[in-house]
Amino acid sequence: MKIKKVMVTVCLLLFMPMNFFYDAYPDTVPCLTNDDIQKLQAGTIIITKQKQKTGDGQIARVTGAICIHKPINEVWKCLMDWESMPRYVDSLDYYNIVAKMSDDVLIIEGQLHVTFIKFRYTLIVNSNKSKYYQQWRLLQHSDITRYNLQNKTNPNSGGIKNIEGYQYCVPYDDTTTILYYAPVVAVSVPVPGFIEDSLTKKSIKDYLYGIKNYLEKVK
Repeated sequence: MKIKKVMVTVCLLLFMPMNFFYDAYPDTVPCLTNDDIQKLQAGTIIITKQKQKTGDGQIARVTGAICIHKPINEVWKCLMDWESMPRYVDSLDYYNIVAKMSDDVLIIEGQLHVTFIKFRYTLIVNSNKSKYYQQWRLLQHSDITRYNLQNKTNPNSGGIKNIEGYQYCVPYDDTTTILYYAPVVAVSVPVPGFIEDSLTKKSIKDYLYGIKNYLEKVK
């Protein structure tokens, strides 16, 4: 029962952003082979796994990439509109913007569900339009003090040791965008690596296909 609960938690929260952000933005856009490009154009998601250095050491980062037949500014607008995300992520109940700290930093509360289990959590999201890059992590108690949010929200992160990630857009041409999505979740109770890896990949696919299907239906 305990393992089952942890598995559900990992699956849920992988859909989604340390007291400061660790800038995980890659120095160069990942090199795609001709085979990768053909798969992306055909609607397939490319998933890669690699070790990545962080401020605390090293993590195994799983990244998904998908081709969306929309200009980059339209894709970016979708990524910035967190409150509309329930339209294309079935397990998401809501996202509310709790506070806007600046044009680039938002505090967002959300709730996801699987069957009868609901999970609430609060994120701090940092966006960089010049790079079409967005990074998120769990809200910490120190953030609440720093931004004077005592009467507005709380961390809401039961069962999760850490959650963070990033996503960014790269234009393929004037009408097509490649979206990269790389979430990381650490749960309080250890689970087998192959289970966590499988759930990560499933969550990446559900999220990316959700955005692609939603945007490509928009006229």
